[in-house]
Amino acid sequence: MAHTSSERSRGRPRLEKSDDLRRAFLDAAVEHFGARGFDGVSLSQIATEVGADVALTRYYFGSKHEVWIAAINHLISQIEEDLGATASAPVSSNSAQLKDAIRDFIAMSAKWPQLSRIIVFDGDKTDERGKYIAQHVVQPFYKQLSKLIRGAKQEGAIPNVSERTLFFMITHGGSFPMALSALTNSFPGGDIKTPKAVKAHGDAIIELIFHSSAK
Repeated sequence: MAHTSSERSRGRPRLEKSDDLRRAFLDAAVEHFGARGFDGVSLSQIATEVGADVALTRYYFGSKHEVWIAAINHLISQIEEDLGATASAPVSSNSAQLKDAIRDFIAMSAKWPQLSRIIVFDGDKTDERGKYIAQHVVQPFYKQLSKLIRGAKQEGAIPNVSERTLFFMITHGGSFPMALSALTNSFPGGDIKTPKAVKAHGDAIIELIFHSSAK
């Protein structure tokens, strides 16, 4: 028997509408969790932002924690897509690769400050969310960057100090001025998120780390 349009509209949303709505939920969740952290956000706030029923957030994702996980993964996939599109041609030395990685990371932090903000809100916890951030957000980049740091130290390009210290100097020093742009812009130096300021910030981080090895 043929189905009427009203019958087809019942139940699950059509695929194209479903995909659009799911992405809208994730985009809204990224903004809300970045602005207020997990504890400061409700599913109803995310649903209201999208203009949809809160029941749909549970339909697509499940619990609030699962929405949070999905939002982080959505954000990371966008960042990885951007980094893949702007990746430089391979370079030979670890030192040159490290410089490129720092520049790319700082540019990413300016475009996607929500990631650093989410880390600030929930990264310093020993609960499920804190562990997720450590293992699935920070650890992959730590593994990548620490390898380049070790190589750059062997090349004599940077000081022979703790990899962890250098990693957090790069990531915290590189990203927090953009994540806390209102605070940063309260001091002389112009808008930190302009392309010129972002480039200058990256160049300064690189100069501080690499120049100190010459002393």
